[in-house]
Amino acid sequence: MKQLFVTSFLPQKNAPQAGHRLAFDYLTKLSAENDVDVVLISRLPVDEKDIEFRASVGHVYVKYVSTLDLIPSFLADPLHFAPRFFTRYTKSISRFLCDLVEKNRYDTVRLEFSQCFSYAVDLKRRFGDSIELVLGMHDVQIQVVLRIQSMEGRLFAKQTFDFEQRVIKLADKVLVLSNKDAQLVQALYPGVGSLQVVPISLPAFVKDLRRSKDTVKKGNILFWGAMQRRENEEALLNFVESTFLPLRRRGLGLKLFVVGSDPSERVKRLNSDDICVTGFVADPSKYFESADIGVVPLLSGAGVKLKTLEMLAARLPVVSTPLGAEGVDHDGGLLNVCEIDQFAAVIERIYLGGARNVDASEACQA
Repeated sequence: MKQLFVTSFLPQKNAPQAGHRLAFDYLTKLSAENDVDVVLISRLPVDEKDIEFRASVGHVYVKYVSTLDLIPSFLADPLHFAPRFFTRYTKSISRFLCDLVEKNRYDTVRLEFSQCFSYAVDLKRRFGDSIELVLGMHDVQIQVVLRIQSMEGRLFAKQTFDFEQRVIKLADKVLVLSNKDAQLVQALYPGVGSLQVVPISLPAFVKDLRRSKDTVKKGNILFWGAMQRRENEEALLNFVESTFLPLRRRGLGLKLFVVGSDPSERVKRLNSDDICVTGFVADPSKYFESADIGVVPLLSGAGVKLKTLEMLAARLPVVSTPLGAEGVDHDGGLLNVCEIDQFAAVIERIYLGGARNVDASEACQA
């Protein structure tokens, strides 16, 4: 089969962002069984050496957009404008995609990430049922918008709901990352066509971890995530003030490791004897192997959190808010779900021996 894979972010095997790593995995599997061309629609410059999947696909087309490209979409229909669905949209790229589909006669067009779902409208208008349209949905955007305490949530909630419903119902197949998201989509948008939960592959480093009593350092806390994401920075700063520093002042021998790409200056200023901010690390294995406790203190965002899955797969006790545990199937053993004001009590209990981390024989089984 001939497929066109359209993505709004660069898929990479070891990308700092979990969603980009998932896109790389999905693209690799698709290209092993199909003839696949790729269109990358980016807001940032893309270096040829960073296109790691080029050898496994056919043609790769890179198109660029800017923040100013939102303006024509807003002016065309201001009352129904949903900003997060148009951050990668321009009329010229839409014409390019439609012409490419007509020229190469693809069987399937897959739009990966909600940021490029807007092209579904033009593709279906031009080709109807002659192509299969697949949406790779990493987050339910109306949930994201409603949880953001910002102008977007106040001004564009209805528009986001209406547009998300429209494009989902245009699709022949919608791919989501968890049973929770599948149930949410079905509840919000009854009448959606084929809905499929796709498996999440964990990164290679998780499968190779060997945590034991000899590697784990009592009191080491791991915060793991891409720090350029606003919800991660918000969660970290709140956790430090509300939980970590009060526990340190009470004398608990804790050390916090903040492991993830692009920390802001505000986060970097946390560096101290008790807090280590690493920035991007190519292989975070040593931080997972030495961690005593993992924390996911998220207060906003949506979708299944890969950071939670990865720490649990490493046999690491995790303390998470309900939001950080969304979509994660667990047996109640390693995952401790509580509100942020209970984090201190749960972490202290684990630290003092109420729940131990890993036996020497319990190597990670990913």
